[in-house]
Amino acid sequence: MKILLFNTLYYPNLIGGAEKSVQLLAEGLLKEGEEPIVVTTSSRDYIDYVNGVKVYYVKTNNLYWAYNAGKESKLKKPIWHLIDSYNFLNKKIAYIIEKERPDIIHTNNLAGFSVIVWKFAKDKNIKIIHTLRDYYLLCPKSTMFNEKLNRNCGKQCCGCKLYSFPKKLLSQDIDAVVGVSKFILNKHLEYGYFKNTKIKKHIYNPVTVSTSVDKNISKNIRLGIIGLLAKSKGIEFVLDKFSKMKLERVELHIYGKGKNENYENYLIEKYSLENIFFEGFKSPKEIFSNIDILIIPSLWHEPFSRVLIESYSYGVPVLASKRGGIPENVIEGKTGFLFDPDKNGDFHKKFKDMISYYTSNKFDPSYIQKFARDNFSIKNVLNEYIKIYSNLLK
Repeated sequence: MKILLFNTLYYPNLIGGAEKSVQLLAEGLLKEGEEPIVVTTSSRDYIDYVNGVKVYYVKTNNLYWAYNAGKESKLKKPIWHLIDSYNFLNKKIAYIIEKERPDIIHTNNLAGFSVIVWKFAKDKNIKIIHTLRDYYLLCPKSTMFNEKLNRNCGKQCCGCKLYSFPKKLLSQDIDAVVGVSKFILNKHLEYGYFKNTKIKKHIYNPVTVSTSVDKNISKNIRLGIIGLLAKSKGIEFVLDKFSKMKLERVELHIYGKGKNENYENYLIEKYSLENIFFEGFKSPKEIFSNIDILIIPSLWHEPFSRVLIESYSYGVPVLASKRGGIPENVIEGKTGFLFDPDKNGDFHKKFKDMISYYTSNKFDPSYIQKFARDNFSIKNVLNEYIKIYSNLLK
């Protein structure tokens, strides 16, 4: 089968987990004897091969490249999103579809392309599968999180409804839809998307399952937080509570960078304590050899937490928030514990339970690793997608 995969970004232009997941999928399909071809946005038009996979890098017709959105003027963004709701100027996409004539078109994150991809595919009677990896179809910011109020959006605002109208309309003609969690799939179905879609299911993202690392010995319990340092990720939520606990022989290690340098410096200055360490970027092996428990304090509804599964693959349990798709992959008392950020005292209670379980050796690293291998291996994910592709072509 020839599968044309669309995603906003692709190697080497990496920001989040979606790019990694699509790359694992494309390269896995190639190893299985299929013919994957990737189409992604770029600052210029060219074709390259990444680990054997043909990749079209396309300069889309809009005010700026999605990869550079964080550097652009706020005045440009509403116009960019309006164009991106249904960008009929992106006719290069129709040319690529005509040239490659794929059996299946598999769309993922579509910011920069717009849902015009679906129309071009339908014009050629090509079956379409769409994977929901964020909230792009519901919210132009793709997060459904209000940064100013520091809370999740309870419903679509008028602006989101306006921007999303073409997306909702065209979603009715999609042949198969996959959510990277039950949560994100159900969220879209609740808003009336994909009503006519025959195949609706969730498939968790693939993660390269690692082996155990040799732990650096420490007399202290070492907690870790990994990723972008932003309010929506819950970094201040944890730092504020941890700094007030006055714990002995417990350390908190922060891995990652701030959403900007000023915010990062603010955090470092405000939470300057002897048991809080800002480590910057480190490799996964370095991180997981130096932490005993991973904290995932997301306040926004993360569709899927890649770092959670990476933690499991190293046999490290997690203390995670009840947000988005995260609870679907935490077995309390086995792989970690969950807390509700909105419930007064819940973090403190679950934190104490977590420490108690860890110090009593109640977590089994081999069980945690097996959970990762059995549920998130690339082989399992590939089989699920190939089944859908085959069903669509019957």
